[in-house]
Amino acid sequence: EIYKKVGFPYIEPELRENRGEFEAAKKKKLPNLVGYDEINGDFHVHSSWSDGSDSIETIASVAQQLHYSFIGITDHSQSLKIANGLTEDRIQKKAQEIKTLNKKFPKLRILCGTECDIKTDGTLDYSNKILKQFDFVYIGIHTAFKMDKETMTKRIIKGMDNEQVDFVAHPTGRLIGKREPYEVDLEQIIDTAKETDTRLEINSFPDRLDLDDTHVKLAKEHGVQFVLGTDSHSINHLDFMRFGIATARRGWLEKKDILNTYPLKDIEKILGA
Repeated sequence: EIYKKVGFPYIEPELRENRGEFEAAKKKKLPNLVGYDEINGDFHVHSSWSDGSDSIETIASVAQQLHYSFIGITDHSQSLKIANGLTEDRIQKKAQEIKTLNKKFPKLRILCGTECDIKTDGTLDYSNKILKQFDFVYIGIHTAFKMDKETMTKRIIKGMDNEQVDFVAHPTGRLIGKREPYEVDLEQIIDTAKETDTRLEINSFPDRLDLDDTHVKLAKEHGVQFVLGTDSHSINHLDFMRFGIATARRGWLEKKDILNTYPLKDIEKILGA
């Protein structure tokens, strides 16, 4: 009623930050924000193959209960031994298990992904020959957080330049209340994401919420696309998806901006999975 009185369309609560919403309302260009019921799956889940607590079968069962059409299993890569990262030999065994389980869950596609470490020199923790075997590839920083801004930025960009890479996990590395974001030029990362057609993650884990809403909005303005991932290490974490959606809404994202909202057949086509 108040908005009607002043001649404005209704402005969603998440947009009320004085970041251009009044101008957009005047021009009738407010975004149609992504809804909480529009997510078809989760791209970032760790299983007991690395440092997760649940089997892929258990995760798939819960994903089916959530009415997801897909679930992405993204265990850590080989150099991250503290997280029981997968050797090349173990990848083949895991892939075979997923192949078998996909027959058991005909209404759900279990995608075999990886959260591949970006090493200090910007090279990736698996060879391209191995990366090609995954349905999709996340890359992320898990070591050497204290690099200077220029070095860290070059490190991530070099990783993004690899044609096998689909997504960048938790792009600033922050852990809220525990670890500050590492020094990185996010505008360069955003530009590279656009150039390389790499999607940036909104990590839904409450300790991360990374990217944050201001950087999400900036990336959207540069034409970048996104994925949502809970970074679950337990089936109890799968419900964290709502926090990622909330961040996406605060960042002005619509359904079309987020890969998780696409029909499975479109996701498979985009990822070549």
